[in-house]
Amino acid sequence: MNKIAKFKALQKGLLCCVAFVLACNYAQAKGYDVLAFGAKPDGKTLNTVAFQRAIDQASKAGGGRVVVPAGKYVIGTIFLKTAVELHLETGARLIGSGKIADYTPMSWGGDGNKDRQPYHLIAAKGAKQIAITGRGVIDGNGKAFWATGQELFDLPVDSIPPSPKWILAKAERVSPTIELQDCEDVLIEDITLTNPSGWTLHLLNSKKATIRGIRILNNLFSPNSDGIDLTGCQDVTISDCIINTCDDAICLKTSPDGMATRRIAVTNCIIKTMCVALKLGNESWGDMSDIAFSNCVVTQSSRIVGIYARDGGMLENIVISNIVGDTRAPFIFNRPIHISLMQQNEKKRGGIRNVLIQNFLCKTDGRILVTAPVGDSIVNLVMRDVHLIYPRIENPEPLVAGARSNQFSPGNPEARAAKAAFVIENVKGLVIEGARVEWPSAAVPLDWQYKERIEHGGSRRFTPDYSKARETEMDGLWLRGVVGARIAGYKVSPSGSGQQAISEKNCSNVVVLP
Repeated sequence: MNKIAKFKALQKGLLCCVAFVLACNYAQAKGYDVLAFGAKPDGKTLNTVAFQRAIDQASKAGGGRVVVPAGKYVIGTIFLKTAVELHLETGARLIGSGKIADYTPMSWGGDGNKDRQPYHLIAAKGAKQIAITGRGVIDGNGKAFWATGQELFDLPVDSIPPSPKWILAKAERVSPTIELQDCEDVLIEDITLTNPSGWTLHLLNSKKATIRGIRILNNLFSPNSDGIDLTGCQDVTISDCIINTCDDAICLKTSPDGMATRRIAVTNCIIKTMCVALKLGNESWGDMSDIAFSNCVVTQSSRIVGIYARDGGMLENIVISNIVGDTRAPFIFNRPIHISLMQQNEKKRGGIRNVLIQNFLCKTDGRILVTAPVGDSIVNLVMRDVHLIYPRIENPEPLVAGARSNQFSPGNPEARAAKAAFVIENVKGLVIEGARVEWPSAAVPLDWQYKERIEHGGSRRFTPDYSKARETEMDGLWLRGVVGARIAGYKVSPSGSGQQAISEKNCSNVVVLP
């Protein structure tokens, strides 16, 4: 064989080797295709068994990727297992069955929360190195479990109807849609979650989780449709997500069956919610610490930041920074920031301490509200470079009577009705630096003029008068029971004559610097 022939033979051999390697890599990348296990992407066939077979086979082999090609797949409960990745290719859509009988109950301890049902679409317990990835969609088919409001289901997920109303759910439903308990090394990336019948994504007692680049697109009045809930979780990052939902968008909790929640970082998210965008509590049975919320944009939300200690846990070492947003939501009592210590656990006293909020800009019609009960205090609160812009001013005073929400500082009646941009009661160690407020100077913008406004936690409806941008005049800062305060670079004037830049009652050691 001459040199040319040898070269061609060698070249052919190399090409065959390359082709073989590429074929092996392709086969490995394709993983366990659900179609090979009998799944039918027709939007009608129940594919639970086929999906579970693919997951079980991957698990039996020591782990692998379960691939869901483009198409519509109806499923009931499927269980992820250690070292298995569920990968939804572009165009793939998992649709929850509309029959509760198609879901396998999953046991948990619980705290009596009706939103933590035993039924889930995707679940895992005690699994490690699991993942849900891809550009596909997980559709909870929430409408099948709505008791009221069916006519609102087909509205765009980011729209608010002219007469907003709370949708009610059936007693039995699939909530959370995705439930991961006692898991470790979790990755949830790029997928879209939509149409839940309760909470959307919940991690319980789980460690080392990354939630990145996902989209949660829910009806803005769907019942109890929290976006991402972390209960008793540690070492978790949430980043680069877009969330439109009705209930709390990102919420950290602790429960009687949960660990402490520690070392959580949330960043670079865009959020719209009819409740709280970035939240700690209400469920606060255990401690929460070392929490960072940063670089987020929040729009049309009732509350941008909420910190609620109610059940005996200590909430501490919390940093909230570089947040911009608005409370342009169709509710009364919207609040840019709400921090509330309530002490409703008779056996264990909780607390809130060491909270830093800085570089916070918000358009709002409501008030920053910070409260603790008489005889108790929130300890060490710093608010630096907080800037509020008022397109309109709501008068809270005539609306407070009859307010039913248990997250509206129920033990602080005077603060709830106080008319000031910053309302702060019972804090020990307060720093406010560089506060700014812009009061309304023109007519109420049209996009702030909802035909009706409703109330959280109640059924009252209101038809506001938008002929005036100011329903009342406001103080700048209202302080009650504050011990040890440093206020510097304060540029807040009262909104009108007869009001005060700073109103104090029962305070001590309050220092105001230029």
